[in-house]
Amino acid sequence: MAATALSACGSDVTGDDLPEQMGNATPAPSPASSDPAGTVLPFDAIEDLDTTEGVIAVRTANELHVGTVEKLREGTADTLALDEACGDVSANAGVFALGCGNTIMLVRAADSTQAETLEVEEPVTAATVTTGGEVLAGSDSERKVWLYRDGQLADTFSVARETDQLQAVPVDGQADSVVRVNHFDTTIQDIDWGTGRQGGTLRVGLGVGKVAGGTDGLVLAADATGNQLLVYTTDDIIRLHQMAPVPESPWDVAWDEDTQLAWITSTATNTATGYDISRGVPLKRSEFATVADAQSIVTLDDATLLIASASGEGLQIIKSTDRELADLPAATASATQVPQN
Repeated sequence: MAATALSACGSDVTGDDLPEQMGNATPAPSPASSDPAGTVLPFDAIEDLDTTEGVIAVRTANELHVGTVEKLREGTADTLALDEACGDVSANAGVFALGCGNTIMLVRAADSTQAETLEVEEPVTAATVTTGGEVLAGSDSERKVWLYRDGQLADTFSVARETDQLQAVPVDGQADSVVRVNHFDTTIQDIDWGTGRQGGTLRVGLGVGKVAGGTDGLVLAADATGNQLLVYTTDDIIRLHQMAPVPESPWDVAWDEDTQLAWITSTATNTATGYDISRGVPLKRSEFATVADAQSIVTLDDATLLIASASGEGLQIIKSTDRELADLPAATASATQVPQN
């Protein structure tokens, strides 16, 4: 098994020493793209991509473009300037959030003509908004997470390491779960933000790329070094449930609620692959060609996929009619279900 699962139920990871070739993953450079599926919109190099309530945020080096697919096609999406201190964009509950040094930038999907700013004293580089409106922020230079309510700092608590990605995930019938990711030691940690405590920490294979939330506490992760898709639940504590080998150098993931597929992009092969996870092991159902350096992917409610090139090859739009779904295979030997405690 290529990945290292410390525990399905959330054992803590400690120490700064890692085996050679573990952690600090980077996406493999892509070969030249060949006939990417769907349509491709011209765009500068895209650093990140996220969506909420049918609105997409496209992050380039110093701008955030926000709008529907139609507005992106027409070139009429709202464009907001970004400070060089801003990190990646996180989307949840109709709000896009970015940590920008001593400012948290909030952009509402319903009105993206201008951003709201939350001035903070902490050096934030990652931020996310819960369904209840709380704002959580982390830093790539401090081992802390900060919780803000109504524009005020409400709590500060320690976490396992610095934070490279922070994401709130809706959970049916309860408060959102929140997970944070550290690239150095390739870990994911859930945060018990309601009580101001850090949760369990799990190793994400050999080198985590990006993670993404789905519905009801589902979290997907790309193991870029170990070439795997990992499937977690976070409705109480974080648990690793499934893992499967995928094409080389996977980097980003997305959950398609309409077709119930977990999607993952692989930069070394210029492919996006969709997996069914309903049978306890990920089973491949679809695959298509992508733009080069496909380092970001999101899905919309109608099963449309958007894939972004980090090298300037554009924003790829793939409707459900642009791809085929294979029948589920009978064999499941190619994937591994993690036993639960």
